[in-house]
Amino acid sequence: MAEHGPEEIQPGIRRIGDIVLKYRLRHNLTQKKLADHMGRSRNVITLLEQGRRMPSPEDLTLLADVLDMGEDPDWRVVTHDDYLSAIAFEAALSEMLGKSLNLETLDPLSQGMLIEAISEYVLDAQVQMSMVQAHAHFNALLTFYGERSVTPAFYRRFLGQSNFASVAQFEERVRRFQTTAIRIYGSFRKAYKTLSNCEEVALADALAPLETISKMMYTLRRPFETIRPIARERLDDLGYISAERVRRENRERHELHSKLLELATWLEEDVQRSILLFASKKLHRIQTLLRKFDSDLEIEETLFNKVDPDEVRREAARLAPEDEDLARIEETQEMGQQNLSAYLTEPFMDVYIATSMRERADFISVNTFVETIFNDPRIAPLHLRYFNPTLSWISDRVAKGLVEALMLKRASLTIYMAQKGDTFGKDSEASVALGQGKPVIVYVPRLFSAAEGINSESLMREHEHSLRVWMQDLKLELDEDLDRQGMVGKILTAQLQKLAPQALAELIEQHWADFDLYGEIKELDPDSQIQARAWLDELTLRSRPTARPLLPENLRGVLIDKLVQAALFFERRAHTFKEVHPLALQVILSSGVLNGILVVRSAEACTRMLEQLLTNTLETELKVEPQNYRLIEKHTGSTLRVISKNRLLTNAFWTQYFA
Repeated sequence: MAEHGPEEIQPGIRRIGDIVLKYRLRHNLTQKKLADHMGRSRNVITLLEQGRRMPSPEDLTLLADVLDMGEDPDWRVVTHDDYLSAIAFEAALSEMLGKSLNLETLDPLSQGMLIEAISEYVLDAQVQMSMVQAHAHFNALLTFYGERSVTPAFYRRFLGQSNFASVAQFEERVRRFQTTAIRIYGSFRKAYKTLSNCEEVALADALAPLETISKMMYTLRRPFETIRPIARERLDDLGYISAERVRRENRERHELHSKLLELATWLEEDVQRSILLFASKKLHRIQTLLRKFDSDLEIEETLFNKVDPDEVRREAARLAPEDEDLARIEETQEMGQQNLSAYLTEPFMDVYIATSMRERADFISVNTFVETIFNDPRIAPLHLRYFNPTLSWISDRVAKGLVEALMLKRASLTIYMAQKGDTFGKDSEASVALGQGKPVIVYVPRLFSAAEGINSESLMREHEHSLRVWMQDLKLELDEDLDRQGMVGKILTAQLQKLAPQALAELIEQHWADFDLYGEIKELDPDSQIQARAWLDELTLRSRPTARPLLPENLRGVLIDKLVQAALFFERRAHTFKEVHPLALQVILSSGVLNGILVVRSAEACTRMLEQLLTNTLETELKVEPQNYRLIEKHTGSTLRVISKNRLLTNAFWTQYFA
């Protein structure tokens, strides 16, 4: 038998060590005395009894002679040439069955027979079994462990060949079975007991959820053309908060206009009457509203200054409400109601977009992303029905909740858009979708420019050594106290500072909505805030798409800092969603299976993931970790499914979940 390294405890070696320990104590020998009798180092005995290293065959013979255990039936079993290989096979078979197996439950004679049978199945190169013979032999092995035979259909599907050339080859087939099983079942035991008893048709039915879906089921539909587009500058008319803000401002302008005209009349009636005699509450209200609308009108009377009624009238006219704003909002909301009717009467609903919308940036960010996804050449021909909340309107918030609940229930999958601030409602939507067993794609923005080589996501994946090389190349000061995020922040800042003015303006135009730059600049001093808002308005509201305004030099550093701060915020969010967010895994209520989210960082990645989910062609790999089995989606590294290795937790969960 080959020697093994000392790195980890191996159950087979530990059992041999336990037998040696029993006989050593029976002979009243210490490890050192036993080693001296053998003429070996004490380390040989120590590592054997710890289960960490197998002695050479010569040392095993010496041990048997010194301790007089050569006739012990258990010793004959554990010193069989193929004993450790049989234990390794037993471990792999245990993982397939989802149940601990132990040949020690058999008598020594039966143990020897089992080892021989295993050797014939996975080690003996001279034996070439047919599929029928291998299936029968495998079932014989199961009998040793008290397990029922598997069907030929199961054997062909998951083991798929005659006897194996090695235990490693058999283990690879076990991993294939687990990769399939974890997609449908919450435990490998449940998967094995269900599938191993299936004949061909029943097995095909059980595995049907994993079959590839033809795109024809989508392409044969009529195109999705019932939703009326709404101009991006009018999208926030459908926002409860933004529309109410316009209405409130309109009411306040009406109030200010009326009060200013009343004040002007007061001043005109008798030029000798002091403004100080005008109703103080009204005057205070006028002053408050003038400040709100950034008016320069001074209505405080002094010894050398009298308030001019004509000036008051001119300001009243300038600040008068524009009722066409309300008319525009009503028209947009009517279009949103028509779209809602179309959504409610569509025969299909494939994708639900979960998002929070308060500001204009939210509406534009969501709508731009949605249009990018569903106009993509890979997705557009599928004629998907998708609920775009930026194009829908209903006045009653209770009814709005019912609409969203219905759309969420009907949709096959959900796309969750991570934003600067997420709401309980949006988180609940993702949780409900996961609990229904539906896929959830979480899109987290990143700072990215292919042309300029800027990518916050890839930087955060770099090793710290690579980040230090980046910093050296950019001639940045190396600070030993900087963590990964700090280094990424410095690198991104340096990259943005090197951009030409037009390139930086283009980058800001691509990211302002996702990164909520309007919200970010609220932290600036008042003068800088006004200047930054004016520049952003000129950039984002301009009619000609190619003429970008130049960023004022005094704002360059400020907006670069804001971009980098937002980028780092979203990198932390992406890590949270993938590793620690409470939504990352949710139990599918009907089956008890753990369902995980898919985190994407770009529209292109979202499109690819959407296409693979719709056609059931996800690329996955199984990761076996000390505490869990995790099914990982290869492109995003996201966890799709998890099965715990904690035996008590597993037993408790599956005995009580459906109780």
